[in-house]
Amino acid sequence: MKATNKVNSKVFFMIIFFTKLQILQMKAMWNERYQADEYQYGINPNDFMKEQITPLPASRILFPGAGEGRDAVFAAKKGWEVHAFDLSEQGKAKAEKLASAEKTRIHYKVADAALVKFPLESFDVIALTYFHLPLETRLHFYKQCVSWLKPGGLLILEGFNQRQLGLSSGGPKNAEWLFSTATIAAEFPGLQILVNEEKQRTLNEGPLHQGLAEVVQLVGQKL
Repeated sequence: MKATNKVNSKVFFMIIFFTKLQILQMKAMWNERYQADEYQYGINPNDFMKEQITPLPASRILFPGAGEGRDAVFAAKKGWEVHAFDLSEQGKAKAEKLASAEKTRIHYKVADAALVKFPLESFDVIALTYFHLPLETRLHFYKQCVSWLKPGGLLILEGFNQRQLGLSSGGPKNAEWLFSTATIAAEFPGLQILVNEEKQRTLNEGPLHQGLAEVVQLVGQKL
């Protein structure tokens, strides 16, 4: 029994070590990507996110994986109380620079999706734009997102589906990180799914999102 416990403990600490290593590697990658003066995904908001929030009354919105801030700043300019986070310090700096240039304000912190905390039922909308995560992290994080939404609140998502692997317009190269309409609804327990579609669209979002893309678009409402 003691030997088994030692083995289990060793495996646990190895998992923690490799998770932290992955986080450090991802942070370094995104910081390097965002060091350039040019906004890598542009300064205009994602079309689907814009389409979904424009008819809504401005309230409290969260942007996970906010990157250089294009969506967050758009929402702030429309009167929303904007909260955002990302793993990258460089992303935060560029988002705040963009907000300042647009004479608006966002609440942005550097945080890891696996560890970040917000009060329960504190957001009217959570918008996930091309925020791709490893499966286990994603499942945990999505449950957290639902818990942060107020009853009746909306979750809006656009990201690459698994057919994106054959295209060069962006996105992860690991199929596990990509979305499918067949499975994504089940990843958001507690939401009534209003939209769940796979689409082919042409991206024009800065130098790193250009060309034909295969995406999933999802909207869910907290019950």
